[in-house]
Order: sequence, then structure tokens, then C-alpha cells
Amino acid sequence: MQQVKIGMGQLLVEGGEPTRNLGRAGDMVEEAANRQCQIILLPECLDLGWTHPSAKTETLPIPGHYSDQLCQFAGDQHIYICAGLTEQDEDRVYNTAILIDSSGNILLKYRKINVLDVGLEFYAIGQSLSVVETPFGLIGINICADNYVDSLENGHMLARMGAQISLSPSSWTVD
Repeated sequence: MQQVKIGMGQLLVEGGEPTRNLGRAGDMVEEAANRQCQIILLPECLDLGWTHPSAKTETLPIPGHYSDQLCQFAGDQHIYICAGLTEQDEDRVYNTAILIDSSGNILLKYRKINVLDVGLEFYAIGQSLSVVETPFGLIGINICADNYVDSLENGHMLARMGAQISLSPSSWTVD
């Protein structure tokens, strides 16, 4: 089995500050690439912050400006990126994660299924899970609370779909 080096890009995410947040993400991507990581995992809702009120007014589609910036980072640094963004799709907002390949192409988009009660004011509930073939094997994505005890089936389903790597952007609500 091939080894893969994954960088954990834990960064400060300021609510409603996408320019600063994406700047920090770009720095993390560059650092991970310099450390020979093949994949970097970035936080959930890294553009606007998890459950920040700006999700109701400043969310963009995917693809869109915020995801395009992440795609540019991936292509420039030749690294896979898994990152969480808020996503506008018609009249709904989703807590979404994307997997971007080292050429800057979005391979997979996933919308969070286990939206906590505190998040229901902001995010619609996703409806599907999937995996994608990569040079590292099959990768699946879920997000943060999708790994809670009440929704472990999400991870189990990714495994049944053949996921060899499961990536989960998260935003822990602690200082």
C-alpha cells in the first residue's frame, strides 16, 4: 500500500472574514507543500466561519470565487486540498466540503448531512455520500458532526463504498 502524507491545516477562522481566512489557508497550503504533504485537510466553513450570520448573505456558489482560490492554491503548490466552504445553491446554503486535485480541479463536493440543531438556521441538509478515485486510493468526505455517535452510519457507508481514506473538515467550537 502506498503511503500518503496528509497535512492538518488547523487555522484561525474569523467569522465573516473570507479574505483573511483564505489568506491563512493559502499560507497553510504552501507550508504543507513545503513539508512534502500530498494532501492538506483544512477546516469546515473556512470562508465565513461555522454558523456565522454572514452565511445568510455572503455565501457563494461552488465553483465560485472562494473555491476558485483554493483550486489556484492546489495547482500552484501541486497538492490535493480538502476544505470546507459555505455554498449557495439557488435559495439554499450548505455546509460543503470539496476535494481538489493537485492540478486545481474539484473532484468531489459533499454537503453535510448531520447538521446540528444550532446550524439548521444557516444550512440545508445534504442528501448524498460519494467517493472518488485518486492516486492515493478511494477518498470519501464527510464533515465534523457527521462523525458523531448519532451519525456513524455516514462513515460506515463511505467504507462500504470502498473509501480507503476518509477526510473530514471540522470546526471545533472551543477556544
